[in-house]
Amino acid sequence: MQPLKISIKGDYYDCQMYRGRLYLWDFNGGLKVYDWSAIVQSLIKKETDKIALTFSFLDGNYLYKTSLIELFKDIDFKRLLLKKFKRVESKTYEITEKKLAKFLIGEQETPTGILPTDTEIYSNQLYFIHEKGLFSGSAHRAKSEKYPVSSRPTKLWDCNLLSIKANKYPQLALSGGDEGLFELNTSRAQPKNLKKVESKKPIYQISNEHSSFSNYSYLNIYNTSLVKGSFLATFKWDNIEPIIGKLDIARNFESKLTDKTIFNTKSKQHFVSWGIADKIYKARNGGFEIIKYNNYADKEKGEEKFEKLTSFNLQAWKGKVTNGGSAYFGNIVECENALIVILSDNQVITIPGPITRWRVYPRSMNYENHLHVILDNSIDIYSFNQDYFLNQEDKTIGIQFRNEKPKWSPRTSYFEDTNESLFDDLPF
Repeated sequence: MQPLKISIKGDYYDCQMYRGRLYLWDFNGGLKVYDWSAIVQSLIKKETDKIALTFSFLDGNYLYKTSLIELFKDIDFKRLLLKKFKRVESKTYEITEKKLAKFLIGEQETPTGILPTDTEIYSNQLYFIHEKGLFSGSAHRAKSEKYPVSSRPTKLWDCNLLSIKANKYPQLALSGGDEGLFELNTSRAQPKNLKKVESKKPIYQISNEHSSFSNYSYLNIYNTSLVKGSFLATFKWDNIEPIIGKLDIARNFESKLTDKTIFNTKSKQHFVSWGIADKIYKARNGGFEIIKYNNYADKEKGEEKFEKLTSFNLQAWKGKVTNGGSAYFGNIVECENALIVILSDNQVITIPGPITRWRVYPRSMNYENHLHVILDNSIDIYSFNQDYFLNQEDKTIGIQFRNEKPKWSPRTSYFEDTNESLFDDLPF
C-alpha cells in the first residue's frame, strides 16, 4: 500500500500541524498559518475519494477505533476500504504558493523575531526555543485575533536548548547539549527527588550528561547524545501525603539505564540511538537494531523489559545514520544522504536529500499517520495508511497502537496554586 502525498511549493524552514491548522515558518522569519482542513477539502474532486482523503489527511485516528478493527475482520468490508485507498494512492497533490494563499488564516513575524531551533504545539500553546531561551505563547487563537500566535510570548528559561519534545501528559523534555537533560513539568505531580533549576518555574534537571535530543517512552525519557553515550531515564509513581484528604502522587525519577545495558553491548564505539513508546533503536555499521521495551514486564512470569526484535541493513550510499524517530506507521531513519521510512508492513520508502527538516506526530489525535518533509523548494506531507490493517501486537516496526482507556494521571496544573497565569489556558 503506497502513501499519499501533498506537495506544497515554497521555501520553508519549519512546520507544525495542530487542530486543523498548518503552521509554516520561512527563512525570512515569517510565520503563516493556513486552514489545513479547507486545503484537504479543496483536493476532493470526486465523492468516491472523500473517505480515503479524509482518513489520510484529516482524521488519521478514526480507523484505529475498536469497532472498525472488528469490521476489518470482514474481508468484504476490508477490500472495499482498501479499494478506496488504492484509487488515490501513489498520487501527488501539488499546491502552488498562489493556491495556498487562498487558505491563509493569518501571518506575522515569528515571535521574538528569531527563527526557532525547535517548536512544539501542545494544549493551544506554542513552545519554541532559540539561543535566547525557552518561550511559550498562545496558539490556535480565534480568527478574529490580529495574530494567529501570541506576538508577546512568555520567556520560561534562558538556557540555549537544542531540542524540545512534548509528552501526551503535561511535560516537555528539554535537551540542552552539554548542559544536560531537563524537563518542564506543568502537572501538579511534581518530582520530589530532582533539582529545580528555576525557582518560579517547574523546570528540573534530570541529568548533567550530554543531550542532543530526547523523547518520551511511557513515563520515561530516552535521552540521545550524538557525541556520547545515550540512556533511558526511568520514572515511577509514588504516593505522597494527601492534600485535604485527596489522593496525591508524584512522578519521581527512578534510575538511568545506559544504551550499552539496553543493547547488551560492551563496544566503545559510539552509535546514535533513540527511543519512543515501546521501541528503542540503535544505529550500527550499515544499519540499526530494534529493541522492544516492555515497561510493565512481570519478572515473575519470565517477562523481560528489553527484547531484541530485529536488525535492518541500509544501502551504503545513504550514509551514516544521524537521527531517527518512530510513529505508528513505521520508523523514520535519517541518514547523511536520504530519509528512510521503514513501514510497519516492512515496505521501505527512500526520500532522497537534501532535507531541511522532518516531523511526525505520534501523539496527535488526527495526524499520527503524517510525515512532513521539508525540502529545498517544497514541504511534502505524506500519509501512510497500511498500519490500520495490521495486527498491532505482531508488529516489529513502528509503535504499537493500543486501543485502551488512559490510566488516571494527575493533570492539574502546577500553577493552579501559585497564582501564575502562564498556563491558565491548559486543560490539566
